[in-house]
Amino acid sequence: MNLQLEQFYEHLNEAVITTNDFNDGTLFRKRAKVDQFAYCGLNPVYRSYLSFDIDHKGSAFQFDERNLPPPTIITVNPENSHCHYLYHLKTPVAYHDNSRSKPQEYFEAVQDALTERLDADRAFSHTLTKNPLNKRWRVLTFPTSYDLGDFLEYIELPKHVVKLSGKVEIRGRNDHLFHTLRYWSYTAVHRHHDVDGWHASVLAEATSINATFDIPLPYSEIRNTAKSVAGWVWKNRDNLGSRVKILEFTDESAKERMRLGAQYTNAKRTENAIEQLRAAHQRLIQRGENPTPLRLAAESGLNIKTIRKYLPDISID
Repeated sequence: MNLQLEQFYEHLNEAVITTNDFNDGTLFRKRAKVDQFAYCGLNPVYRSYLSFDIDHKGSAFQFDERNLPPPTIITVNPENSHCHYLYHLKTPVAYHDNSRSKPQEYFEAVQDALTERLDADRAFSHTLTKNPLNKRWRVLTFPTSYDLGDFLEYIELPKHVVKLSGKVEIRGRNDHLFHTLRYWSYTAVHRHHDVDGWHASVLAEATSINATFDIPLPYSEIRNTAKSVAGWVWKNRDNLGSRVKILEFTDESAKERMRLGAQYTNAKRTENAIEQLRAAHQRLIQRGENPTPLRLAAESGLNIKTIRKYLPDISID
């Protein structure tokens, strides 16, 4: 059993809903016996997987056709090649009595948006899945785990309309505050040289954003959001907005700075893609696997078009 399947097994409850045929109904059984059943229930209290039912023939690599990252586990029905996808989350989303609703709403919004992109079954309950531990299915695994925010590169979340002013429509005040503050901070952090001053600046900006709301958030929420954003951005500041730092003291016109900035960004994107591709190629070779473009895409997380574009540029030792 590889790491991805071990993670799946560990996330299950000690008593798991199982069945081999839905006509026979479902029963709770001990986790130790779960591999004997074709279908099993995902953990409903700590949701560690985004799950999807792809009812199309040959859908194992539909994620790639839709320009999406690879699932952690793909469980394929060998009779009709229909699939279930499971994307493993680094941080489970809690659904117990005392859990917060905002992470749940975020989880469900991402799952709904990915359902649309994948053209997955919209009636799928996300409760039971084809059990990847059972021998009835053909199983593909990829060494991938995600934060919910990782998917925002690929999807656009629907807006839950909350009118905070006459013209602005956003999903909510907390969401508005968080995203506005973090985008501001990616550049602003390079104007600070000590962490205490940085935290004070972020709190001031958060307070300023909150003042634009018709119904401001409580100070405790402003402070917590500011602390979270300031801490993460300060820790990762060397990897954020490097183009701004490089061009900050030049004499070029705004148009020239934009042109140079675009060149720099494209060059860094190419460099990073080639580096990811080279590392994925080496890992596949070391495991004795054929580094085809599809395998490289799954291993690296890069788009198949990117793989084909840069594959000739990587040097093979």
